[in-house]
This record gives sequence, structure tokens and C-alpha cells, in this order.
Amino acid sequence: MKQFISILFLASYCLLAGQESNYPLGYFQSPMDIPLYLAGNFGELRTNHFHAGIDIKTQGVEGKKIYASANGFVSRIKIQHGGYGKVIYIDHPNGYTTVYAHLKSFSPKIDSFVKKKQYKNKSFTLNWYPESNEIIVKKGEIIALSGNTGGSAGPHLHYEIRATKSEHALNALLFGLPIEDNISPTIRGVRIYPIDDESTINGQPKAIYLEAINKQNILKLNSIPIVSRKIGFGIETLDKINGSRNRCGIFKIQLKIDQKVIFEQKMDDVPFEESLYLNAHTDYHYKKTQNKWVHKSFIEPNNHLSIYKISEQNGIVNFNKSGFYNLEYIVTDVAGNTTNLKFQVNAKPLINFAKKPLHKNFAKKMMYHHENEYNSKGFLIQIPDSALYNDIDFKYYAQPHPKTRWSDIHFVHSDLTPLHKSAEIYIKCDFPSIIPENKLLAIRKTSKGKIKVHVGEYAVGYYSFKTKYFGGFYIFHDTIPPKIKPLNIYEGKDIRFQNKFDFRISDNLAGVKTYNCYIDDQWVLMEYDAKKSRLTHYMHDRISSGKHRLKLIVTDYVENQKIYTCSFSN
Repeated sequence: MKQFISILFLASYCLLAGQESNYPLGYFQSPMDIPLYLAGNFGELRTNHFHAGIDIKTQGVEGKKIYASANGFVSRIKIQHGGYGKVIYIDHPNGYTTVYAHLKSFSPKIDSFVKKKQYKNKSFTLNWYPESNEIIVKKGEIIALSGNTGGSAGPHLHYEIRATKSEHALNALLFGLPIEDNISPTIRGVRIYPIDDESTINGQPKAIYLEAINKQNILKLNSIPIVSRKIGFGIETLDKINGSRNRCGIFKIQLKIDQKVIFEQKMDDVPFEESLYLNAHTDYHYKKTQNKWVHKSFIEPNNHLSIYKISEQNGIVNFNKSGFYNLEYIVTDVAGNTTNLKFQVNAKPLINFAKKPLHKNFAKKMMYHHENEYNSKGFLIQIPDSALYNDIDFKYYAQPHPKTRWSDIHFVHSDLTPLHKSAEIYIKCDFPSIIPENKLLAIRKTSKGKIKVHVGEYAVGYYSFKTKYFGGFYIFHDTIPPKIKPLNIYEGKDIRFQNKFDFRISDNLAGVKTYNCYIDDQWVLMEYDAKKSRLTHYMHDRISSGKHRLKLIVTDYVENQKIYTCSFSN
């Protein structure tokens, strides 16, 4: 394996040919002994966050060996139903931490520690920080097998390199990993934005999208827009890496006007506490409605990302002089591959236009840097300071629900506007006395008709809950217990020739909260795969020979409970 990894590192120059790295090259070996092809890279745009690592393909299967990239100690082990699933963190003496996520299983050495913790806590989920002398690992030691646990959409290894002290995620491709890339980024188009009420594009106070077209191997826009006053620009761009068809993120974007760089962003590190600002950095509305990821090359008032290296006037251009202006986007990946797009805008004096009237459901102006509150009959929303990325014209209306529900449906602004912090909502409700208060919940209906559940509490005629989303809200209840379906165990079953037994569990509305399995009144570990609704006990010498009694208890988020029992023999 060492010879294989050495050969791979000879190719690492391919990825760093165009970038100077301030990080140690060659210190970290590849976490896998197969050629590295990526399904995703650092800084790639994802829902509500920038991708913090690289996703290494595992040839479409689970169970590939995962190796420690360098000497160190296991500093954290986390197991969760979503997110990273099963994940290992290793601290190294050079001040960096490597992260290995979506694992199928841990090595026997690590798993022995994990099982003890799970049984001590009586929980499958785990968030444990071992002492620095508890689990020591050597460079090249097998620490796990690759998998598809947590929020993973397919088998792969999510791999990160972090700065140990700050815990900032760093661009792992700057550390000399053996990944070849000679493919230039793709530029699909440019979106142009009027910044204030007196700014226009082609005579209108609304944003436009212009497609990039290739003419004789030169990228251009399909027209020259007419602009006036304060204008912002955005770019739809992506990257591809050798050996993969997956969309990857961009390393660096520059915007020039008349040869002067007025904006530059660079994806070398992203603090986790900043990642949600992606919703201000990108055009959230355009992504939701047109499914296009657009990087804004100007900074919204409540955008505190540190990826911006140059941002003259926050990237906003004031076209107050008539004439043609030459602009250029320069997009670069980590390997130094570059794509350029040159285009022009025609600046003209302010054009008179009829201002767009306020929406018929306009309620009030909300300022991003203030606490905001709106109160109507049977409804209250409180939005904390800096929860909005920009000022908004807040909209609201209510109407009776077409079905039997315990409140009106309250249409709160638009789910095409993101929130950075949770708002608190209070809705007046009237429900039958046979419905217990603790079975109430709030239902959010999205603009696409999807149903989301928010669990809060009832007091003095109002149901209150927190949410990071606008949308349509109403109050209902859930009194239906979860479902339990045994798959390979039942009354009288002999399980001597099985290495596991499984259940399928589900809930109709509130969602599964807890599950606990007991054999002869002793708690046993069940592993939960939320994607498959599968609950599994792997038989690891915890069940003795003879007859036994099993009891499985599943509870949802409003405390509805289902119990399954059976006797079996081993």
C-alpha cells in the first residue's frame, strides 16, 4: 500500500500546478488505497452550507478500507442519524485534524471503545471526545470501512482537513492529495441586479440573467445590457475534475471593470459558523425558482463571510457616467485551470420608469439590523436582529384552512426569502378537548406543496414554535403512534443462524424521536438507518443461548408510543 500511495503522490503536482500552497505538502497520505476521483470538492455550493471537505468516490460500493492520513490520536467520534453519520476525527501533531465521514463501520480497535460508550449511554447516537492517550493511531493504519451513513446520498468517503485550534475547515486539495485535474471551469451565465429603487437594467428595476455563449472559443454574453446607477453582478459557474461527471465548486472568482479588480472571492477555508451565509452569498430566490446556483459578486448588508479578498464598495458598481464599460470574470480552480468571460454593459442616465407597487399583502418594512415583530389577529412573529440578510417588504395574510384544522393557515412572507436565525411564531388555535395539548404541532406548507413539521408548546390559547423558514403555517395534531414492522424476527423465531435482526419503523407526521430495545429487560444496541427506516441489532455476543423475551419501544416527537414484543430462542 505504501508503494501505491507514493506513486499517487507523484501525481499531486497536477492539482497544485497553478496554486501556491502554505500548507504541508506530502504530510498527509491518501485516506484510501484506490485512485481518488471526486463526487464533490471543498467550497461546493450545497443547501444551507458550503461543502467543507472532499467527497471521494468508493467505486459505487461500501466497505473500502479507510486509512489514517498521519500519526495522531482519535479526538472525536460522532454517530448521528443524519449529517456525517459515523465519523472519526484524528488530531495530528502538526496542528491539523483529519475527518472521515459516512463510515460503514469502525476498525475493531476503535469499535470496542465505541460499543462500550453506546452501552454505557444506552444510545446508538454518540458524540464522544476521547482523551489524547486513549486511541492512538499510526499513519496508514486502517481505522474504518467506507459507507453511506447519515445524510449521504450514495457510497463515498467525506474527507476533511481542519485547523485543530480554530476548527476551521480548510481546502483539502491544497495539501497535495493525488487528484489529477486539467479541466477548466464552466461559466454558464451572468445575472445582473439593480441594487436600489433608482437602479435599472434594460429600463426595468429587476434582475436579468444573460447566458454565456461560446463564439470561436471565446466566451461572451448573448447581449449588451443597458444599466443605470448602482448595479451588482453574479455568475453561474461550476467546475469538473478528471474522472468524474459530478458538479464541483470553484476555487477563485475575480471580477474586473476596465482591467481593475473590484471583487475577488477565494475558497481556501470557511469557518463553520459562517457557512449559513451561503444563503446571502448566492441568489437564494433564483436557486429555488430556477435551480441555478449564482455566486453574487457583491456583498449583502448582513453577509459576514470571510471568503472575500477584494470587495471595492462591497462589489457594487455605480454607473453614474454614460458609456460602454468592459467587464471580465476570471474563474479559477485549485489546479490553476482558468476560464474567462469578457462582456460589456452600456451605462445610460437614469431612465424613468413606473415603480413597482407594494404587494397587496404588504404588512410592514423590516430592517435587517433590527429586531422585527408583526402582530395580527391570532398571529405573532418575532424575528431577531440580523436574522435577515437585507431589508424586506414583509408580507402576511391568513385564511381559513380548507380542511378541519385547529387554526387558520397563516401565509408568512415567502419561503423564497432565507432566514439566518430562527424566528418565533405564535398562532392562536382552538381544538377539541379530546386532543391532548402535547399532541399539537405546527405544519409548514412550502411553496412547492411539501409538508414540514415544527414541534413547540401550547399555552394560553396559542401554539408557539421556532422556525428558520417563512411559509404557510397552521396547527394540527398527531395522535397516531409510530409503526413497527419486524422483518426477520417474530414470536417463537430461532435466530441461531442469523447475525442480525431488523425492524422497519416509521411515523406518520411528527417523526421518530427515540427507539429502545430490551432483551430480558436489558438494553441492547440498535443501529438506525433513517434513510431506509431500518432498525438493526447486530448480534455481537450480547445474547446468550436459550429462550429470550424482546421488547422494542418507539416514540415520536409528540410522545406517541408503539411497543412490540415477542419471544425468541438463540
